[in-house]
Amino acid sequence: MTDGSYLAWLVEADGRPVAGAGVWLKPVQPGLRGPQPELPYVLNVYCDPAHRRRGLARLLMGDIVTWANDHGHRVVELHASEDGRPLYESMGFLATNEMRLTLT
Repeated sequence: MTDGSYLAWLVEADGRPVAGAGVWLKPVQPGLRGPQPELPYVLNVYCDPAHRRRGLARLLMGDIVTWANDHGHRVVELHASEDGRPLYESMGFLATNEMRLTLT
C-alpha cells in the first residue's frame, strides 16, 4: 500500500467502518485498454451484513469508477461473486471469458 498500488474506499457509520472496497493498480502493457501502464482492478468489496441493501456497495463502486475516469483509465476490471454480479451488471460491467490454470 505504501507504493500507491492499492487504494481503499471506506464507508463509516457511528464511527466505525461498515463497507469498503479496494483497487489494485494492476501492471499491464499499454494497449487496447488504454495507454496507462496499470489497470484498476476492484477487489475486497464488502458490506457489513447489518448495513447491506442500503446502496453502500453502489456508492463505493460509483466513487471508484469516477476516480478511474478522472485519472484517465479507460477500463475497470473485477471478478464478480454471484451475489455481486447484479450490482456490477446494473452499472454497465460486462462478463468476460476468464480462464485459470492451477499449478501444483
